[in-house]
Amino acid sequence: MKLIVLFLSLLSSSAYGGTLHLDKAATGKVRQAADIRYVNHDEKQTYQIKTGKRWMAGSCSSSGTGNLHALLADMNFDGHADLWVTGYTDSQGRIRCSDVWLWDAPAQQYRFNKPMSAIPNLDISIAGQRIEGGIANCGCAAQCFYEDSYAWRANTLITTARRAQDCERYREYRLNDKNDLIIVKDEIIDSANPGQQAIEQTQVVDWQRHAQIMRKSWE
Repeated sequence: MKLIVLFLSLLSSSAYGGTLHLDKAATGKVRQAADIRYVNHDEKQTYQIKTGKRWMAGSCSSSGTGNLHALLADMNFDGHADLWVTGYTDSQGRIRCSDVWLWDAPAQQYRFNKPMSAIPNLDISIAGQRIEGGIANCGCAAQCFYEDSYAWRANTLITTARRAQDCERYREYRLNDKNDLIIVKDEIIDSANPGQQAIEQTQVVDWQRHAQIMRKSWE
């Protein structure tokens, strides 16, 4: 069952206040409860989190009629409960942002994790230790999309696989034995030449640059 159904909705408020105190986790051991406060303004909800003795503003916000949601869960599978705040950035509920605050055991506080927070439509499977994300519709009359799979390696989040389609090509990427993400399938979309439908590739691809090209300016 997806963790998204377990999120605790942050109730509407006209100003920062009504602090939400999270002290129970869906997974992982809670070392320190998380305090969150939130505000609604012009159909946009933002939040602040208290880390240590000070409040910090989060970057994820929710637009339209949806509220932000918060959950304590083990996001990096180390046994500690981390904080996940998420909300839809468009009124149609197509794109969901996330702020992931991982528990820093030596510092005894939550720290913002930029790589994990940058994953659109982040989805976590605790049981299978799977991390996925992507955009189902990024243009081309709903024919453009990308889906990524991730894994933790030595406390570093890496991309292990990718499926991507733009207006002209469909590509699949996988890790090779050197942990480089390479193209394993490259197909021309709607090509009249059947011989060009599947082009096997072995070269290393700069997937981060390719992902940036596919993303739209409003994401």
